[in-house]
Amino acid sequence: MKTFGETLQKIRKSRNITQQQLASNTQINRSTISKIEHSAEEPAYELAVKLINNLGITQEEFSYIRNNYQLDTHDKIIYDFLNIAYSSETDKIDKIIEQIGQRNISISDPIMNILVTILQGLKAINANELNLAKELILPIWNDYLAKIETWTILDLYVINLIFIIFDEETMASISEQAIQTIENNYPFLKSLEVNFLLNQAILYMERQDFSTAITSLNRALPLIEHSFRYDKLFLAKGRLAICHHNQKEALHCLSVLKEMEATSVYQALSEEITKFNNQF
Repeated sequence: MKTFGETLQKIRKSRNITQQQLASNTQINRSTISKIEHSAEEPAYELAVKLINNLGITQEEFSYIRNNYQLDTHDKIIYDFLNIAYSSETDKIDKIIEQIGQRNISISDPIMNILVTILQGLKAINANELNLAKELILPIWNDYLAKIETWTILDLYVINLIFIIFDEETMASISEQAIQTIENNYPFLKSLEVNFLLNQAILYMERQDFSTAITSLNRALPLIEHSFRYDKLFLAKGRLAICHHNQKEALHCLSVLKEMEATSVYQALSEEITKFNNQF
């Protein structure tokens, strides 16, 4: 890993930024920038943040470049966790658990401890051991997530994955709060908002409230079309077909998902068509 100063100089030069320009709004001069770049002086945290901002990049991207364009182990684990779409992706889950185990985590690394417990809970969900999943996950919800006023991106991804362990009323409340958090604070997380809306829809379908399910699915459709996620598009359309008593359209959506080899989504819609067969 390069030093902070080496990385600062490399990015500054690649972006044709002078030392004087980099020092703007920092209350330091060009000579101090030179000392930092040659590792003769270490900037305080607040100054380091200002310098990174003046480069026109994020702190995460600075760290990524500093680590030779690789995620460090901690960030790689977070990245891999955020890319779990379904609890059925056991290979991904096992791989992350193994990665965390190799880091020899301790109580001083609470995020990793939380992720391990969540991942074990997801494995229990996939094995249809919901009581074990609740035993693992509910303490995290009660002691941590439920007490947070504004959820972070990682919190939202965790909540999306553990959605199934809650009772219907709690699910409805959590999903709407999550959707509002995304719309207010993270409007770029359209794909995650879609997941919550799809989860919300199936929840209402389970309660035989098909009109409200249709509302959730119609909210999801334009977001899905914008993200080009055709697996989610045909899942949403398949669920709409169920709600509208249109068996032919539901089976067409199922057929398309099979042709796309979207195995997990195909299985989900297939089970739903069977479960709600009385709609046809």
